[in-house]
Amino acid sequence: MPGTRNLQLPKENITLIYKIAIIAGQLVVGGAERQLYLWLSNLDRERFQPVVLTLHPGHNDYWEGPVRALGIPLITIPHRRNRVSRVLDITRVLLSHKPRLIHGWHLFASPYAGLTAKLLGAKSLGGVRGNSRTFSDHSLESRLTLWLVDAILVNSSSVAGQLQRMRWRNKQTIYMVQNAVEDEVSDRLVMRASLSQRFGFTDHGAWLGSVGRLDPGKRFDLILKILALLREEEDDFHFLLVGDGPEKHRLEQMVDELGLRQYITFAGEMPGASAWLGALDIFCFTSLDEGLPNVVMEAAVAGTPIVSWNAPFTKELLGNGEVACLVEAGNLIGFKNALVDLIHSPTLRDQLGQAARQHVLGSFSRDRFVRQMTYVYEDILGDHRAATGLA
Repeated sequence: MPGTRNLQLPKENITLIYKIAIIAGQLVVGGAERQLYLWLSNLDRERFQPVVLTLHPGHNDYWEGPVRALGIPLITIPHRRNRVSRVLDITRVLLSHKPRLIHGWHLFASPYAGLTAKLLGAKSLGGVRGNSRTFSDHSLESRLTLWLVDAILVNSSSVAGQLQRMRWRNKQTIYMVQNAVEDEVSDRLVMRASLSQRFGFTDHGAWLGSVGRLDPGKRFDLILKILALLREEEDDFHFLLVGDGPEKHRLEQMVDELGLRQYITFAGEMPGASAWLGALDIFCFTSLDEGLPNVVMEAAVAGTPIVSWNAPFTKELLGNGEVACLVEAGNLIGFKNALVDLIHSPTLRDQLGQAARQHVLGSFSRDRFVRQMTYVYEDILGDHRAATGLA
């Protein structure tokens, strides 16, 4: 039948090598990009032969070097005002590679993956690595993704449920593979000494902090308001804010308006910021809507106690508050009170930090992530070795 692909099952002793193309919107410092690198560095190269395309040329993005160091071809696709021209550029690049599967890692890249796959007769997989607002904030990319790709990969159960209700075609599969975290912890005393030297922190007082892109969705404005409340009870603390983005100027203005300049350090973007998390006494996360935030997982692995909101994404990561301080979403006074309790109880900080570390390492391992990603690719490709579940 036209459009039907008949696959002959291989003998058990024959290993098929599938050519795979992954299209990334960008390869900057970020959680989604780190997960891509984790997948590329651990996928079975005897099963999958990958090529990576980036739609962010000329910026020398952070992860470009590490991806090339894996020996994986990395191709930059030039900017085009006309998106159809960009699709043709991608198609020409992939003609020689002949991929069986084209995976749009980010939502922005997913329509390109879907349309290019149709032109090349390949399977397509879209990616949604953000929160529940991602589809509403990017309506054009969302509609095109739902229309064009064969399946969609998400990293959280809440987003998976949303897409199950939104999908246009009943046969369009929604896969859910949660992010993974690696057990990479730097020496706490070494990191604290380094931060002291770099930013002039003193050893006394509590070190608080957060990490993330400084954009409105991360709600760093809320942490500044919380810190203003905290200052009314505690005077001996310092807050390290790691990240950069369009909100930086507004946040700096807020710091001055709230009289917090002596308490807060804007560290800017710091590649490998997870290495610094263990130096903190408390990690704060005030975003109200996320997919599955890597930085919260990394803070847990570092053994740093976490204060955040009692929201779907924190429950998915940390359970119901047994391994972290989870406050009713938007309750600034409750968040401040949790910080006060932790500042005055080193024992509680240690208990929560170690409990979170054990929980996250046990639930979000690299091996589990790689096994589930492998299943997704095999299932889309019709490989008979795909397991019956994603355990």
